[in-house]
Amino acid sequence: MKPTGPIKLSLRTEYMKERLKKVIFLDIETSLITARVFRTGKQNINASQFVSQGRILTVAYGTMYDLYTKGEAGVVGVSNHHFPTFKKDPLDDTELLKKIWQVLDETDVLVAHNSKFDVSWLLGRFAQMGWPEPSPFSIVCTYQSLYNLRFDSKKLQELSKTLIGTEKISTDFNLWMRCSLGDKKAFEEMLAYNIGDIYETLYKVYMRTCQYYPDRCVDLSNPYSTDIQCKVTGEQLVVNGHYHKRNIGLKYRRYLNETYGIHYVDRYNVNSGKAFIGLIKKLGA
Repeated sequence: MKPTGPIKLSLRTEYMKERLKKVIFLDIETSLITARVFRTGKQNINASQFVSQGRILTVAYGTMYDLYTKGEAGVVGVSNHHFPTFKKDPLDDTELLKKIWQVLDETDVLVAHNSKFDVSWLLGRFAQMGWPEPSPFSIVCTYQSLYNLRFDSKKLQELSKTLIGTEKISTDFNLWMRCSLGDKKAFEEMLAYNIGDIYETLYKVYMRTCQYYPDRCVDLSNPYSTDIQCKVTGEQLVVNGHYHKRNIGLKYRRYLNETYGIHYVDRYNVNSGKAFIGLIKKLGA
């Protein structure tokens, strides 16, 4: 029985250290949208009823290297109230967007829970500002990547409690109302709430579950190394016999991460010229 707790990464090479510095865990908090309505209760609200547009209030992020080596101290928090523009307009997120644009431009992989929300919001705001897109980056969603695992709930709050024993900081709708009114203390509370979504929840949930993902986890294998490395932990794999596709009569070399029992198979059969060069996938993926 192999351990199922948070994985440990191999930091034995400079490649791994540099690779982990290009992987960020990110979460954003957005403002309320004000609209004019006729009554309470359920109703369809049209864009023509909007009085204000949504803005980003805070962003929290940390590189995989900093979170792995420093823990919660590796989280960076950015809020509108950090900038001089806050006094004139608390919802002016221009300076915050400049900061996070630069972070994303230097990122290779972004990890987020329900990443469509965070990424689409950021790219949408960049487009509204008339800025170019940051350099391309891959996305790992800790929600979508768990599609083949059964949980009572895949909300980050519930995953944190179930898998880690941690909980998100408690908050309520009033906090967003206070931010809308420019309450500096509310922005400080919002940023603390945002930061709490990175190390104790998002990062720890990823480290606890990534060995179960299909072939879509952060790929930590080194294409420049003669070693064939685990995509999940970066450690060297050992040859573990062969895998036979009996329906087509082909044989593939199999590899094993001995620490976590993660099996890989070569993408190419033993007779191919591309076999044995590290092009592997998780067995069963």
